Amino acid sequence: MKKLILLLIITFYAKSAFAHQDFWMIKDYGNVKVRIKTGFQYEEINKAFIYGQLVEKLASELGYKKQIFLDFNHHYTGDCEPDYFISFDKGAIKYTWNGATNQKPIFDNNTIVIRQVANKFDAETTLKLSEYAIQNLSEIKSNQDYIDYNKNYCQWRIKTIDVSKIKNKIRDNRSSIVSTVMSSKIERPDAEFKFGYTYYWHNDKYIVFERDVYGKETTVKEFDKIYDFKRVGNCIFIFTSVSDFLTLKKTYGRRPEVISKKWTIENAELNYRPYRLEHLGGYKYSIYFTYHSDEEGWQPKQQTLIYDESRDKLIKL
Repeated sequence: MKKLILLLIITFYAKSAFAHQDFWMIKDYGNVKVRIKTGFQYEEINKAFIYGQLVEKLASELGYKKQIFLDFNHHYTGDCEPDYFISFDKGAIKYTWNGATNQKPIFDNNTIVIRQVANKFDAETTLKLSEYAIQNLSEIKSNQDYIDYNKNYCQWRIKTIDVSKIKNKIRDNRSSIVSTVMSSKIERPDAEFKFGYTYYWHNDKYIVFERDVYGKETTVKEFDKIYDFKRVGNCIFIFTSVSDFLTLKKTYGRRPEVISKKWTIENAELNYRPYRLEHLGGYKYSIYFTYHSDEEGWQPKQQTLIYDESRDKLIKL
């Protein structure tokens, strides 16, 4: 077992030594195109796609059938003050750093463009921005202008209306239409999921449920937040924050499922990459991550934990 763990650590270290590149994920839901730029396979990608489905429902409620572009820029290296932009254009960003290659227009025709730069995105904000844009399109066309945005690793020249006005609109109480849309039930986007455990979003809650092979669904537990959701072997890891997690496993003969105690990982707040989880065999799983610290020696520091599912025990190596 020790040799296997050592090999695992070396393999992970070798992989982490290589630089990574940010990427976009894009999906279309009716007249709503969703794009999210990020650096790793965060659960925030699935959340953005959930919000895209909600905006599609909102547009239908408001009778708006033309194109809407939701553009999420994920500031994944740490918390930041979110910024929001609304425009009516072809969706391109002009990058202002030296030697930058500018984006080509995404659309042939002008469309509603709603951009967000944040560490975490949420449904209510996205719906409020979309509702305002749909209902005030003439105002947006008349008042948008180019700005230079140089924050949160972005060097952009983009069109938008007054950003302070946008933030004021977010603070307004949600409308009845937004409340109606937020009562929708949207399942976690996963084309490969057939049965087992997953979650759906409903009224800003994440409801984990089981679907059996016959399609019957059983609610397991409700969460206010989900940072990550991973299926590893026969175990489900549910991270409710960057540092806290619990596990879920199907059992037979006693309870329909077992939910572990909540575990808190030390130094997790200094880690900005998704955890690397591996099934080591039997009931043991490794949890690997790196973090920067003030300690002497090689940076970033590496940390591997072993989770023993049979004893619901977290072991630090």
